[in-house]
Amino acid sequence: MLRKAFIYGINTVAETLEHHPGRISQVYYLEESKNPRIKNIINEARHKELTVSKASKDYLEKISTTKKNQGIVAEIIQRHYFNSKTTIHHLQAIDKPLVLILDDLDDPRNIGACIRTANAVGVDMVIVSKNRITIDNPVISKISSGASELTNIAVISNLSQFIDKLKNIGFWVCGTSGTSKVDYKTVNYRDSIAMIMGSEAKGMRQLTTKKCDYIVSIPIHGEVDSLNVSVSCGVLLYEAIRQRESI
Repeated sequence: MLRKAFIYGINTVAETLEHHPGRISQVYYLEESKNPRIKNIINEARHKELTVSKASKDYLEKISTTKKNQGIVAEIIQRHYFNSKTTIHHLQAIDKPLVLILDDLDDPRNIGACIRTANAVGVDMVIVSKNRITIDNPVISKISSGASELTNIAVISNLSQFIDKLKNIGFWVCGTSGTSKVDYKTVNYRDSIAMIMGSEAKGMRQLTTKKCDYIVSIPIHGEVDSLNVSVSCGVLLYEAIRQRESI
């Protein structure tokens, strides 16, 4: 049986409609909406022969589980995510892949922001822990502006064992910690590499930390003692892309 879920927000629905219209089974929009962007989405959905329905504010809030749905919600067929075996097979076919591992992150907003950045820079795979977050959380899709529907994502039960599998196929593993003395710009990100972002409160878990070849930090020059995890993720990923594009 196909599993269904809901995504919401103008950007999220528009991106999914553009890139994966086959996954959308129905589009609901606020019956009194005069937003021209919503009208464009509805026209495009009808052009692609998708079912479109007017809905009340209360109904949209019920199916999206939020008042901040921007007046548009789409019912989608949930995709199948990569697992450990299919991820390794996929990455082995790529020359020097770049992987992002989210180690125990549980805030869907931070996860969504990290996935959005990962998609923007062309990360080959995002790894999340099966035990920490439901990746189909609609907040993740909304915050990522639809990137969670467009990015390769693997849901892994045991991150520690999975990291070993990555290392067995030639990956270097780079972790992050605010206490590290290694500046993130000094590490080589040009080869096959997995970059790990730790949880918002505790950072990387001890088991994960032990698997790292490098542990880097981002220098802080102001009064704050750390950056939000999604901001740190963006800094590191864009440094990796900068190095790779300079080859």
